[in-house]
Amino acid sequence: MSEHYRGHEFVELIHRVTGAKPIEGANGWTIKCPSHSDGSPSLSVRENDAGTKLLVNCYAGCSIKEICDSLGIGVGQLFFTKSANFKKRTRYERERLEIDKTVGWLFRERRKNSQPCGIQEQEDFAAAEERLRKYVGIGNSQKNKK
Repeated sequence: MSEHYRGHEFVELIHRVTGAKPIEGANGWTIKCPSHSDGSPSLSVRENDAGTKLLVNCYAGCSIKEICDSLGIGVGQLFFTKSANFKKRTRYERERLEIDKTVGWLFRERRKNSQPCGIQEQEDFAAAEERLRKYVGIGNSQKNKK
C-alpha cells in the first residue's frame, strides 16, 4: 500500500527532496515548487476542510502530476480516506510534532558542533524522535547521526 501524505508530511517530503524550507501560514504552507527552477516559493499546499485531500497549486503553472512525478509519488497519495486509517490531527498534535522536529534539529546541531548535551536533553531528544517515527515516519535515519 502506498503512503498517503498529510500537509505537513508533504511539505517535509519536498523539503527533504529539494532542500527548500516551507513557510507555514494560517491555512497551509508555501514552498518552492519541486518540478521547476523556483526563485521564490510558488507552491501552495493545504488540506481541504473535510481533511480528505491535499490542495496543491503551483502559481507558475506546474500540474499536480508534474509535481508528484518530481517527488517520485503518485497523485493518489494526496488523497486519504477513513480506509487509510487517518484521523485529523488536533492542534496539540500538530504543535507537538513541530516542537519535536525542533528538539531534534537543536540536538543534532549541538552534537554536530561538539557541544555537550545533558542526560535530560538526550532523553527529550529520544522521546521526540520516537514520537516523530510514530506519527510521521521521519527521524529514523537521523537518530544516530553525529
